[in-house]
Amino acid sequence: MKNEYVIELKPLGNKFMEVTIVGDSDLVLNKMNDVNAKQLIDKRKDKAKDTAKPNTWEEIITSMHWYNGKPTDFSEKGLAKALKENAPCITDFGLKKSFGDAVVRAEIDKYKTKFDANVNMVDKSGLVPIKFAEHFIDEKLMSPKKGSPVLVHLNRFTGWSATFTISYMENVYSAEQIINIINIAGFGLGIGSGRTSGFGRYHVENVRAV
Repeated sequence: MKNEYVIELKPLGNKFMEVTIVGDSDLVLNKMNDVNAKQLIDKRKDKAKDTAKPNTWEEIITSMHWYNGKPTDFSEKGLAKALKENAPCITDFGLKKSFGDAVVRAEIDKYKTKFDANVNMVDKSGLVPIKFAEHFIDEKLMSPKKGSPVLVHLNRFTGWSATFTISYMENVYSAEQIINIINIAGFGLGIGSGRTSGFGRYHVENVRAV
């Protein structure tokens, strides 16, 4: 009879906390929109350029991530409805990247490898919905690396906040250390577009164990 071994599986010991951040400056959301993405794909496939005038509302609406799926009504009314009934989002990926960058910038650790391996974001589809007081559409001329300047529309939010959930290994980083890292990231790095101009700055407002 072969020797039998019993392997006891111990829980990892990870903990969870819900963190609410509040904006100290306006938040600008501006990911690549569907209109520009289609133009780039068509160009790579050597398709004839579409001469139809682009739908500005489609550009504006699809330049944001949406918590309950991308809206399908690309109009001014469609945007207003989406802002009321859906929710624009920041991403877990962007938040965690900024936290890791803060670890290195603040010289908490030489590399962010340990932080990345022991702190995780656990939100639905990797999206964090924002709450906000007001929404504005800013027009701005941007200069690409090649070609003439182009007019873009940026979604800007005032009075914003967001709540996300973090899973962490307490024996590596304590809750207090993680909150400190998030505050450092919020003060010096921010989230969203226009961060080099001071947009997207924030601080931790509330923490709750879950």
